[in-house]
This record gives sequence, C-alpha cells and structure tokens, in this order.
Amino acid sequence: MGGGRVRTLFGYVEESCLLTRAHPVVKVLSLVALNVLAWLIEAPVPLAIYLSGLLLAAALARAPLRRLKGYLPYLLLVAQAVVLSYALGSRIPGAVVYATLPWGCYVSDRTLLYMASVMLRISCMLVGSTLVFLSLRDTDVVYGLRGLGVPFSAAFSLNLALRFSALFLDDYARVRDAMLLKGVRLDAGGPLERARLLSRAAVPLMVIAIRRMQDLSFALELKGFPPRGRRTYVHEFRWSWADTAAAAALVATTVGVAVAKLLSPLLSFPGWPFA
Repeated sequence: MGGGRVRTLFGYVEESCLLTRAHPVVKVLSLVALNVLAWLIEAPVPLAIYLSGLLLAAALARAPLRRLKGYLPYLLLVAQAVVLSYALGSRIPGAVVYATLPWGCYVSDRTLLYMASVMLRISCMLVGSTLVFLSLRDTDVVYGLRGLGVPFSAAFSLNLALRFSALFLDDYARVRDAMLLKGVRLDAGGPLERARLLSRAAVPLMVIAIRRMQDLSFALELKGFPPRGRRTYVHEFRWSWADTAAAAALVATTVGVAVAKLLSPLLSFPGWPFA
C-alpha cells in the first residue's frame, strides 16, 4: 500500500503523501485556514515568510510540488494584470514617486509594495489551495463537510463544483490544443493581445459546460437525488492523534494571526519592516 497512487480531484498522487492520509475534516480545515491566513496578512515580508513556510511544509509532507509548475502560466497572467492595474490606475501615497501619469495616477514606492503584497497573497492562496486539492478526493469533500455539520445536499453540491473545476481545466487544455492545431499563436503579441486570443476559448468552454450540466441533471434525477430519509455511508474515517494535533494547530494559528493583526501593525500593510 505504501507505493500506491491515489486518485484525487486534480490527478494521481503518491499514497505516501501525508496530506493524502489525513482525515477529510482536517483537509477541509486546511483549505479554509490556509486561505484565511493569506487574507489576514497584508504585509509583503510576512506574506513572503508565509509562502516559504507553505513550500517547506509541503516538501516535508512529501506533497507533489512539481504539479505547481502547471499553474505558473496562469500566475504570470494574473501578475501582468496586477502590475498593469496598479501601475496605470492607482494613487497610493508614498515617500518616493517614480512616475506620474497624465490622468492623475502615479507610481510610488508604496505602489510597488502593494503590488508585491497582492501577488504574494495570490501566490499563497494558489500554493495552499493547490496542495490541498492535490490530496483531496471526491469522498473527502463530502465526508469532511459532513463532519463539520454541513448538510449533505450542500456538501454534495460543493463537491460537484470542485469536480467541474477539474473538468474545466481538462476542457480548456483540449480547446487550447485545438486552437494551436488550427494555427493560432497564443504566445504572440503583448499581454492584451494574448488575453484577447485566450478569450476566444470562452464560447466552446461555455457550450461544453452546459452540456455537462444537462447530463449531470439527468443522471441525478435518475438516481433519485436529493435523497430522503436517513443516509448511510460506505466509508468510515477514524480520527488519530495526528489529525487532532493538525486541526488544533490550524485553528490556533488562524486565531493567533487574527489577534496579532488586531494588536500589532506588523501584519497590516506595509507591515514589518516598513511600518
């Protein structure tokens, strides 16, 4: 069993990964806590420390970090959008103003810091969410949410949404490959031109999504969903001391960061060491 592979929402991972063997409730708590922490921290340096800690923890847990390479193009597109929006349309006061635009916006030292904060926050959310999703199975979503007291219908709906996200990435890859085979150069031109070319994939993706929704609605209706009466479950997950320690650490860390932000300016923008 130690050398096997497990099917998750976004592919196959090694069964030896510690995240894969965690209790479903711990996985759901990890997904929420990691994103809440990235939302609470505003300062660029603490965000960089947090991102480094995520990568180190993922390496110690033997998580498949190589899968993150597939999301680098999307992160670069987001980075371009962040840089353009703040460089051309922001008015953040700072000690030094590097450029003033004709329409009244300007780029200061705090503008650059805020760009870094936004990109680091997005990177933390991307890395944390991706690592959890790579260890999250269909059953983990439903069982984890049910363990937290969420109704089965809501847990099942969220599970379907996550499954559609994974299918959407596969559909996008097929549409992109079809565009490349027809001679479309997605890497030609500047950022705006590439964004315009990528937007052409929206129509076929919408058609595919509507067809999937129709097929899914028919399948659920044939299976008598939503279920009535008391529901039984196939799998039974047992808590271990490691699961208890992980859940307690996640809750304590989230609460501690929230309290620290209220009591100290170090985590608020611009934060340490610029405050």
